[in-house]
Amino acid sequence: MHPYLYPGLEAGPQTIRRLIRQIGPDQMDVPTHPDRFSPRYVVAHLADWEPISRGRMQTAVANPGAGVPGIDEVVRAEEQGYSSWDPLEQAEVFITRRAETLAFLKSLAPEDWAKTSVHSERGAMTVYDYANMELGHDLYHVIQLASVLRGDGK
Repeated sequence: MHPYLYPGLEAGPQTIRRLIRQIGPDQMDVPTHPDRFSPRYVVAHLADWEPISRGRMQTAVANPGAGVPGIDEVVRAEEQGYSSWDPLEQAEVFITRRAETLAFLKSLAPEDWAKTSVHSERGAMTVYDYANMELGHDLYHVIQLASVLRGDGK
């Protein structure tokens, strides 16, 4: 395993919390782009999505080769009611849930990292793939929230 994986996975939620604290209430519900989430939805999505991602890794370890369904993020956001979720509270939820993911990952035997589940849209993914995807997912949303603070909406 790469030595930056655990620190990176821990830093993502901390960075999201720092960014969301800087975004004003007048910007919280403005989409960062016409086809993207608002800051409120971003942090709700991250908090909501963390146990889903961890569950996929747990499935791979417990039942290698098992299928896991893709989930439409936009539909889930509406079904879960992200529009009413408090972003500062959800930042804390994300930190707590990521700590649970890290505890799970740190408990794995070396051979567990190569076990796979089969994502209905992405195909076979190892636990290592999922963990690394979390890093990219965090960074994607860090960039999105930073764009709000820069005022460029990218």
